[in-house]
Amino acid sequence: MVELLPWVESVAHRAIEGVLETLLNDDRPLPPWVFVDDGGGSWRRHATLLPVEERRRSVLAASSEASLYDALRFEIGGASWLPISTPSMEAACEAAATYDRGEIAPMATRGVVEVALADATDLCAVGWWPQSFWNRQVGSDRLFSWLTVIADRLGTHPVILPGPVLVVVGRGQAEIEAALVEDVESRPSAFPAPPTIVDLSTILRSTDRRGLVEAVLAAVVGENRGEQAGADLTLPVLEIPSGRRVGRWSPSPEATADGPGWLAVPVRDSLEGGSWRLVGEDGSSETVVESISPSDQEGGEQMVIRIPGFIGAEVRRGSPAGLLVERLARLATRVDRPLWVPSVDAEGVRFLLGLPGPIWVDGPGVPT
Repeated sequence: MVELLPWVESVAHRAIEGVLETLLNDDRPLPPWVFVDDGGGSWRRHATLLPVEERRRSVLAASSEASLYDALRFEIGGASWLPISTPSMEAACEAAATYDRGEIAPMATRGVVEVALADATDLCAVGWWPQSFWNRQVGSDRLFSWLTVIADRLGTHPVILPGPVLVVVGRGQAEIEAALVEDVESRPSAFPAPPTIVDLSTILRSTDRRGLVEAVLAAVVGENRGEQAGADLTLPVLEIPSGRRVGRWSPSPEATADGPGWLAVPVRDSLEGGSWRLVGEDGSSETVVESISPSDQEGGEQMVIRIPGFIGAEVRRGSPAGLLVERLARLATRVDRPLWVPSVDAEGVRFLLGLPGPIWVDGPGVPT
């Protein structure tokens, strides 16, 4: 049985029920929950009360781009615009049924951290810094999932703190580095950069045990606790459907252009806001601010419309990201500017090939 949240007596809710009944009769997969964006935002409260595993199998009936953006952050598997239609709800239900992000460890409670640190002699933190940049570029759910894999590989407890950051007890920095190097090919392709390892063992020797949890939290949660992840990377950006390389991007604000085309680097003071500086071969530059809605571009004259990377990583038919990108692609065509969709995989590229272009892409689905 599918439950609509929140439930109110309305034309929209009755229409959704009718579409779900049609899909049930056609033996289509149905979600356990459909969140209904009634404009008041109460669906967010209901989503917060559900575990992430349930949200991934659920669908949002959306009325705004802002709700789709939040659906991505809640990790809701499928989405359909209101007013509802059978084809769009069918695509949303299929997306939710096939949503696969892998196992994810829960955020460590204080008690879990205390137990892990009780007899620690070695202490390291593993994560991606600056944290806000990598959360926006890759997505916190993917960061959590990969840190869970790393903990399992090391045979340690998955003690994951906000950031997210994996706290590794009983393994030195060299041992962690060796484990990551040995298994580097298994790193998810959505991650262009390996994590940074920070040795925190001095905290164990310099901090009173009664304040150890606070000292560890202060050491790992913050923008500049570790070295810039992927500082030496530059990755290609291609145009589809032509396949032409239009430029490159780097996660380092200090990267310099040394090849054909432009180089995009994050603006140092705006990592949270998603601003990029595109530097041309002649030294000219332009700032591009990421967009999640056509309204973000009203009156703007940016050379390209770019979305956050964690949205691009989720692009596929029936997903919240897919609906957002479809709308932005129509806008880009109307204003005669390319749409830049980063972090796309092979399925995402196939989806984008069905939209009006040109579209710029980078990510694991793009040849390097």
